[in-house]
Amino acid sequence: MVSDEILDFVRALEPASHSIFFYECPEEKHETLFTFLQDGFEKGRGAIYITGQETPAQIRESMEKFGICAKTLEKEGTLKIINYDQCYIIDGKVDPPKIFAFGRKLFTEAMEKGLKGLNGCGEAACFFQHGKERDLVQYELECGRKFRLDVTALCAYDVNHVKSLKVNYFLNLIKAHGFTIAPSFASEITFETFYPIIVQEKLEATLGTSAAQAILWHLEKQHSIKREKIGENPEALTESLESLFGIGAELLEEAIREGIFSRIGLQKTSHPQTDWFTHKLTS
Repeated sequence: MVSDEILDFVRALEPASHSIFFYECPEEKHETLFTFLQDGFEKGRGAIYITGQETPAQIRESMEKFGICAKTLEKEGTLKIINYDQCYIIDGKVDPPKIFAFGRKLFTEAMEKGLKGLNGCGEAACFFQHGKERDLVQYELECGRKFRLDVTALCAYDVNHVKSLKVNYFLNLIKAHGFTIAPSFASEITFETFYPIIVQEKLEATLGTSAAQAILWHLEKQHSIKREKIGENPEALTESLESLFGIGAELLEEAIREGIFSRIGLQKTSHPQTDWFTHKLTS
């Protein structure tokens, strides 16, 4: 289950912050998100929960079991449980301006009721179920790491869905959020600083120090990508690796993603082809 340290971190999230939460089972999701919302209620804040993996009825029932009087809070207008097709994906389309307008409307209603702000939870599963991963990433990037309104958001991602993402999509999800949380990890991540360190570590672990340094030198001289600036444009790194190694770049990209997974406490995937690839490059 989720540690007390992680739950304390969630309770102390900065106002207006935009955070990403990775979970491996419904129990982890419920414990973390409901703790976040409960803390908000105790501070006089309202709450929004946008469902995507479970129905509003299922979330309402789980909240009641957790100790949140969901039905009472809904009647008071302090809590709103909304299905994804009323907000995230309407008529099969993802429209960020409409999502933002919907959020502003809910915030205004909360302020009119005398609430001190909003804590918001959103399940991202619906985007994966409808093949809207690209739209999801674009929407998260447009949100930014901080909100202008006093809305503190915790975006919930099933790890099994995240593992199916293209590498660049996954990297941009980390980049889009100020705080990254998992059942055994919680921290503010400055992606532009965090990512270059992971890249160098994984290149050295996969190819050796000399080869890794040669690649980084090539990226800087031939593609104008300085190693300390890699985090500002992860797509450029991907394009450069692909120009150097062709299809073999996919294995390096996966190694980098696994490095991030490992660093933030998520289960690593395995790629036995990596040893073969390394042998081919160095032989």
